[in-house]
Amino acid sequence: MIVLLIVAVAYSIRKSKELRQVFENQAMKRNGKVNGFFSNIKLTFSHNGRTVVVSTYPGSRYSSPYTRVDVDVDNMGDKNLTIYDESWSSSIGKLFGMRDIQLGVDSFDNKFVIKGNDIYFINSLLTLQIQDKLLAIHPIHPMLTLHHNKLRLNVPTVLSDEASIDVLIDTTLLIVDRLSELQYGTEEKDFTFQEDLNPTPL
Repeated sequence: MIVLLIVAVAYSIRKSKELRQVFENQAMKRNGKVNGFFSNIKLTFSHNGRTVVVSTYPGSRYSSPYTRVDVDVDNMGDKNLTIYDESWSSSIGKLFGMRDIQLGVDSFDNKFVIKGNDIYFINSLLTLQIQDKLLAIHPIHPMLTLHHNKLRLNVPTVLSDEASIDVLIDTTLLIVDRLSELQYGTEEKDFTFQEDLNPTPL
């Protein structure tokens, strides 16, 4: 029993060191910093003036493991969005004030459930490029949420390889950039064209 315990602890320490090295590599790549220990590791860096936090949790008897990316964003109009696949609890689909949304793209609609309070906004946010990014990580069961001023992309596992964490972060940043485009760029939902009923004669 003692031998097994020693082996388990040694294995846990080795995996923790490997995970931390992956996060340290990301910190160098993105000019960030790493905090935490064992599998509770956190990477913080800045992206276009916004704080990005990548964190992991190994799970416990009563909670699931995760790797997630959190970004504080400006959320004009208090948009709500939740995207998840069928592996997540169906109770998520009962979120107050949220309704099912279809993009009209079968490859995406067949894989993900989309809930939100603004169909126009969600269709504008989820470009084909973003859809492709989310489809690429569908096997690890992502969940994307936008609520108040927090955007989060979460997967229910501890990602420990460089490529997977890269994809998770890059997908989140792509969504953050698109959100900024919609709110500060040329696309404005609140702008409506009104016909001039009394045009000035030429």
